[in-house]
Amino acid sequence: MRPGRDYRAPEPGALLVSVLARDREAALAACPRLEAEFGPIDLCSFWLSFAHSRYYTAEMGAPLGRYIFFFVRPFPRAALVRAKHFTDRLESEYAVSGGRRINLDPGYLALEHLILASTKPVPHRPYLGEGIYADLTLVYECGEYVPLRWSYPDYASDYVRALCGAVRDKILRLRRQQVWR
Repeated sequence: MRPGRDYRAPEPGALLVSVLARDREAALAACPRLEAEFGPIDLCSFWLSFAHSRYYTAEMGAPLGRYIFFFVRPFPRAALVRAKHFTDRLESEYAVSGGRRINLDPGYLALEHLILASTKPVPHRPYLGEGIYADLTLVYECGEYVPLRWSYPDYASDYVRALCGAVRDKILRLRRQQVWR
């Protein structure tokens, strides 16, 4: 350790889990298990159409949609790998005949960015360990979350970015009350 350096963990983020499925009922069926692992859900997006990619169609069918759930408890950023391993196991539990019925993608929203966990290595995803990569999806600049050229279209939407802004405002409010730890 260098003299004078402080290597504290960063402030926690707000955990989110995206649940992609063919129907709302399948997506919502995962909620009790997610809440048992991560605590209560604080905020849920509208059902978002997932029509911009056919990546999951062969396995999961079509049409697809997603909910994005934000959780109440402050989330230690270093726990993202563990969260991704849990959601991958949960996907397997809900699978039918070897095909996933739901796709679960955890991430965290911090004041400065939105990070999603991924198992797919591509150039913009740094390796976190244990087979998991960090996908920098949105960055906070000039008073709003902005997408990057590789951001998924649904996360780049005005609606999701506004949702992230509302969660950020809540984090700031809780920080002022000294309860975001």
